[in-house]
Amino acid sequence: MLGDAMYECWTLLSAIAGVTQRIRIGPLLLCYSHRNPALAAKMAATMDVISEGRLNFGLGAGWHETEHVTYGLPWVAEPSRRIRGMIEAIEITKALWTQERVTYQGSTFSVNDAVCDPKPLQKPHPPMWIGGGGEKLLLRAVANHADGWNVPALPAEEYTRKLRVLKEHCERNGRDFERIEKSMETRIMVTKDQWELEKITKWLASFSSYNIHAPTTDIMRKYIIGNAETCRRRIEEYQRAGVQHLTLYLLDFPSRRTLEVLSRDIIPSFR
Repeated sequence: MLGDAMYECWTLLSAIAGVTQRIRIGPLLLCYSHRNPALAAKMAATMDVISEGRLNFGLGAGWHETEHVTYGLPWVAEPSRRIRGMIEAIEITKALWTQERVTYQGSTFSVNDAVCDPKPLQKPHPPMWIGGGGEKLLLRAVANHADGWNVPALPAEEYTRKLRVLKEHCERNGRDFERIEKSMETRIMVTKDQWELEKITKWLASFSSYNIHAPTTDIMRKYIIGNAETCRRRIEEYQRAGVQHLTLYLLDFPSRRTLEVLSRDIIPSFR
């Protein structure tokens, strides 16, 4: 998102793939119902080829009804049905990436003698990520189908608890818990100014677009806000909690202050 503009994911990724050589690329999460899964699988395979094997493919069950209604897409209110649709999309995608021809009949999606050629460069297929925090169905889907799991911002102790739930699902399903990469997306801001700190936490507490509405103390536990040393300690806290990857949204964007402090004073200590 740049300013008030939100660019289309795959078009932007194609441009990024053409001007980079080493970084991995991909959507943090695609909503399974925004694109036909067979078409999305073909798009992803092409992206993996043109990026020379750098794609991570993230998929989620969706939560934003307005996105569907305003674009004329069908909205499924029941979370369990959305998760089932996401699982079908994953099964179709993996089949198209690894099989010559695919016929699949599900309750939400179906394909008949479908072909995906060329296949992705990564074998057996690009890493499949699933996002979300639902413990009964979503984390079970992660245990069954995902190479990586991402969740929106949580306090560190809550993240650890969800990891325990994920591990239980893995043990029941005979899946190696350690083979699933774990990540979290959160917001960060480096500031030494107490007034600015109070201002940003009050703003977050009233930011209804993200349904935060939390006391300042909860926001400070959920996001990474403070001076450089405080932010470094908070990242260490998440590292101990089991987070392997952090996706950081800069609260002071388009200012480069937090980014510069991160790159100069914080990130080097984690290498």
